[in-house]
Amino acid sequence: MEIDPEKVPVMKNFCATCPFKPDKDGRWQDPKLADAVVSRTLFQAHQICHGTEGENREPRFRCKGAFEHNLEIYRRLGLDEHIK
Repeated sequence: MEIDPEKVPVMKNFCATCPFKPDKDGRWQDPKLADAVVSRTLFQAHQICHGTEGENREPRFRCKGAFEHNLEIYRRLGLDEHIK
């Protein structure tokens, strides 16, 4: 599915099941899944927040955790001006 990032906003907060949501020690709550999401999305796609999809799996929001993690990598590479 092709997604226009300007029409699908990034979540303002982590959803309850976000693998990037920090636990009480500041670590991702599901590092294995978070790594899989990064591998799948970095420079290729946006991760849709599955906690907010509608019944028909329509994209309502992009994942805050994946977006922020990937944005930090883009910033370090000097590519952040290309991010929507």
